[in-house]
Amino acid sequence: MPELYTPIVLIQMFCLYLAYKRNEHQKWFWIIIFFPVIGSIIYLFDTFYSRRNVESLAEGVKGGFINNYKIQKLEREIVFSNTVSKRIELADEYLRNDNYLKAAEIYESCLEGIYKNDTELLLKLIRVNFYLQNYQKVIEHGNVIVGDKSFKNSNEKAAFAWSFYEIGDNDKAGAIFRELDVRFSNYNQRLEYAKYLKVSGNAVLAKDKLQNLIAEIESMDNHERNLKRKIFKQIKSEYSKINT
Repeated sequence: MPELYTPIVLIQMFCLYLAYKRNEHQKWFWIIIFFPVIGSIIYLFDTFYSRRNVESLAEGVKGGFINNYKIQKLEREIVFSNTVSKRIELADEYLRNDNYLKAAEIYESCLEGIYKNDTELLLKLIRVNFYLQNYQKVIEHGNVIVGDKSFKNSNEKAAFAWSFYEIGDNDKAGAIFRELDVRFSNYNQRLEYAKYLKVSGNAVLAKDKLQNLIAEIESMDNHERNLKRKIFKQIKSEYSKINT
């Protein structure tokens, strides 16, 4: 009965996908492959014993295969529950999908009531406006939270510094970058500081800064170095550009 093959294959593929996502023991793959019907039933029963779990995983699978599924889902929810927290969640999803204009528009609409000076929301607005090269907006929002602890050593503060550079205020940009230059921390921000020094015509200082960053990370134990592997690679790449 060929008409039965398609649903059986779909169920089998669904089970294999879930087994892979859940990093299941190899035995489940053999059970599902060699016994597509009964094996899939046993696997589903063993794994998802409640309707809630099945629905939750079904949402995850849809999200994996449909790029804008979560955005569409949130937009439908907002029709019935247009709360600030729900709009922020939608804007976060637009940001994850690189739709910066839409994300910025929605974030801006959330600056009301208790969220008017909300640090977390303003950090997101700084980030998205920097991507959009809206440097005056970055500065505007950064000035609101300039004394906030969450802003003090953040990546957004580096974007704040770059924005002053982009509008021609080199003194202010340099002062902010120097605030971020804290030994044995802030490696992403200090890499940006080195880049800033380079474009500002201070290649020698930039090279010294990068050498210091490399030396700091190399002095760490293996565990710490491993945690900083990605940024270490970026620092060395930037150093090689100056050194050539």
